[in-house]
Amino acid sequence: MNRTVRPARPLGPRAMLASMALVEVASGATQQYLPPILPGLGAQAGFGTAQQNWIIVVQMASCAVLTPVLSRLGDGFGHRRLLRASILMVVLGSLVMALWPTLPFLTLGAALQGGVVGFMPLMIGILRHQQGEAASRRGIGVLVGALLLAVGCAGIVAGAVGARDARLGLWIGVGAGLLGLAAGWLLPDGGATAPAARRFDVPGCVLLTVGLVGVVLALAQGATWGWASAATVGCGLVGVAALAGWWVLELRVAQPLVDVRMFRNPRVAVLSVVTFCVAAVTIGSIAFNATFLAAAPDAVGYGIGLNATAIGWALLPMTLASVAASALSPVLLRRLGERVTVAAAGVTAAVGFGLLVLRHTALAHYLVASLFIGVALGLFESVTRTLTVEAVAPEETATAAGVNELVLSLGAAVGSAVLGAALAAHTGPAGRVALGGYITGWALCAVAGVAAALAVLGLRRAAAAAPYATASEGAHR
Repeated sequence: MNRTVRPARPLGPRAMLASMALVEVASGATQQYLPPILPGLGAQAGFGTAQQNWIIVVQMASCAVLTPVLSRLGDGFGHRRLLRASILMVVLGSLVMALWPTLPFLTLGAALQGGVVGFMPLMIGILRHQQGEAASRRGIGVLVGALLLAVGCAGIVAGAVGARDARLGLWIGVGAGLLGLAAGWLLPDGGATAPAARRFDVPGCVLLTVGLVGVVLALAQGATWGWASAATVGCGLVGVAALAGWWVLELRVAQPLVDVRMFRNPRVAVLSVVTFCVAAVTIGSIAFNATFLAAAPDAVGYGIGLNATAIGWALLPMTLASVAASALSPVLLRRLGERVTVAAAGVTAAVGFGLLVLRHTALAHYLVASLFIGVALGLFESVTRTLTVEAVAPEETATAAGVNELVLSLGAAVGSAVLGAALAAHTGPAGRVALGGYITGWALCAVAGVAAALAVLGLRRAAAAAPYATASEGAHR
């Protein structure tokens, strides 16, 4: 007798969004649990401040490389399938770090954790496919809020655990990954585009990887190797040449890894500039600021002298400010308009880092500045994602979100590398970093915030662009 197999009952809208929020909780925990425990790990494993920042640089570079890969494969093979694969990467990377907490394995694990960048664009693809554009705007705000709140809580938990044993804190990443895996397994698929989209652009992926690694490596190690050294110049030239070749290639192939023609859409172009600049200073400075908070004034003459637990709590106000800004972003967009809301991200970033340049001798100074930085983080994380996705056709949702995530990851990687170079350039013979390294880094962040605010002047023309008027459409007219 044949039995009729009933299909699994699909998740309702609220249950689906709740599952997605749990995945983003795992994402936030993965992205934030390392900075509070890195100083302790360095002391236990015998590597210094520059190496601690290097681990974050590797993670950021991995994010930049994996973002277009996962997003493009998601549009072609199904968003849920690639979401599960990216979560498995994060679990594996976290496990490698927890089992073998030495510098080489910490670096390898951080690279594998770069799969976390697939979470948001792939879930946006599922959300828009299942619930439409109006619901996706609200959903993106919820997901960003969950992400940012998890970032703050993970810092506190990791700090508390790391204060007892930094190596024990590495298991937080394993637990977060398993949580994301369980929640992600419940989600429905977001569909896939035509079979032609399944042609993966291998040459483009190779060129992009070589280009990003070359540029980031030159920026991160330039001060150590010497800015005029053959290694620095060689890495930089190879990276720039590979990126230039990648850009030309992407304009020619039928199914590019990243549809760079999207940048001809003025809305996407402006939002990408803002995303790059603000991500570079807000996300790229997390580990940078954590090392300053951990520095002991009696030993080096600056810093706050916080332990891992206190660092986690010190990062919380920034997180709360970012969550509030993210939650308010739909209201701000409606009442203030796109230009003012997006520009506010750059302005608040410039104010926050400008305050740190001027005043940084007490914890209160950092906390006040971090509130402005948190607002910038929350605004750009929510607003640029929302507006970028709305600028393209529904079938390009994950790809457009992936473009935004690529710019975000690249900005964070470059920001981390540049700030690491600032520290390395002010490192003495004994390995001690001078205060000038931090002041230089904060000043560069303030300048980037101003650049982001000025870029928004082009958003008036972008706002007049017709919806879905991507460059790829224009190229076929």
